[in-house]
Amino acid sequence: MCRFCTVQALERKVYEFIREHSLFAPRDVVLVAFSGGPDSTALAEILARLRSLLNIELLLLHLNHRLRKEESDRDEAHCVRWAEERGLPIIVERRDVEAFCRLKRLSLEEAARIVRYEVFEACRMAHGASCVALGHTLDDQAETVFMNIVRGTGLLGLCGMRPKEGVYVRPLLGVRRREIREFLEREGISFVEDSSNLDLRFLRNRIRHCVFPLLEEINPRVVEALARLSLNAQEALALREEKSLPLVQVHGGGGIPLDAVLLVPPPERPWLVRQFLREVRGTLWDVTRGQIEDILHLVERRKGEVVLPGKVRVFVQGGYLWASSSPLPLVDMPSWSFPLYFPGVHAFPDLGVVLEGRFTPFSGEVHGAVWREALDYEQCALPLVLRNFCEGDRMQWRGKERKLKELFEEWGIIREWRRLLPLLCDQERVLWIPGLALDERVRVQENSKSILHVELRRRKG
Repeated sequence: MCRFCTVQALERKVYEFIREHSLFAPRDVVLVAFSGGPDSTALAEILARLRSLLNIELLLLHLNHRLRKEESDRDEAHCVRWAEERGLPIIVERRDVEAFCRLKRLSLEEAARIVRYEVFEACRMAHGASCVALGHTLDDQAETVFMNIVRGTGLLGLCGMRPKEGVYVRPLLGVRRREIREFLEREGISFVEDSSNLDLRFLRNRIRHCVFPLLEEINPRVVEALARLSLNAQEALALREEKSLPLVQVHGGGGIPLDAVLLVPPPERPWLVRQFLREVRGTLWDVTRGQIEDILHLVERRKGEVVLPGKVRVFVQGGYLWASSSPLPLVDMPSWSFPLYFPGVHAFPDLGVVLEGRFTPFSGEVHGAVWREALDYEQCALPLVLRNFCEGDRMQWRGKERKLKELFEEWGIIREWRRLLPLLCDQERVLWIPGLALDERVRVQENSKSILHVELRRRKG
């Protein structure tokens, strides 16, 4: 009997969702956010049952926020015991969220969210995990979309959560919360209840326990209706971003020409700026519509500066729109070079980036992105290094061997930034300039046997 024939209905549904959205790749190490509640328990259980079918490894992560005293410790003990019973590895992290909340003067919800994602990223990098699996459900999606509507939102807010956002994946996003409860009860799987989920001081809880029961009296399928709205918004947003993405991909490593922005129809300009900021900051979280409008005013005036959260400066210089999280470096910045070994994850705190590389056989398809690329490893003169620009650097670009200095001038990268850009190089040439170009001699071909997938990410925290 084939392995898939023994998979139960909910497991099959999750498996098909994972395949549809390409959430995992073979041999991925998946870090599972595991609170011990029903959603994360179902996520861990289902992924454990599907891991051989998906060819993935699991690593559970429990974060004790220390917000509920004895109850938090009870949850931690339960999670450790639950994982041990199934032979699953688990990491336990403890953080004083209340102290962080007071220090940063944040709401408890916001402080907890920031701490969670900092822990997720730190553990993912420390243990070489490919992604972080979160237990968000279809109900969570509907609640998120509704909260955004109540607060006032545009198309981006109507999108809600996506199945895959960077290294974060949501395998249960197509599953109702009641399906999960039924699954756990039927299988006799233990979980814990978080009493804070009943605390009506939190907006999401008020919407979940007070508002949605009323909405379901009007439309019993309101959750599915809001989820469809989210999908429609995502499709509309994808079409808009598709128009602006080529311009960002060409100029994402440097500035965007002001004239190019002004050639875009006014209704499309905010999407272009959003794409640009996503490449610079790694996220659009906490960027407001008003800030986007301020940036567009810079473009129209051809001068000025806007400072975004995280001390990211967006400014106009030399006929280009720029964004930077640090002051402009010196033109005579000293040379630096770091050796690289793959597969593996390399963190560069001083540069504020993380470089990850892994090998896969050629599958017939290679999906490159602005900060992601695939190289024919056999064409590289080893060892590889990450270094900055040196005079005389060259690469094969559009059929010709070109000096990087000339390419930088064409791309509008000002002299002050050229030696700040990280370059992936072998012992003979520059192979990849993240966000800008790949040397054509290492581009993956049909006869390529060893494929190195590399991704450069901005380091959080």
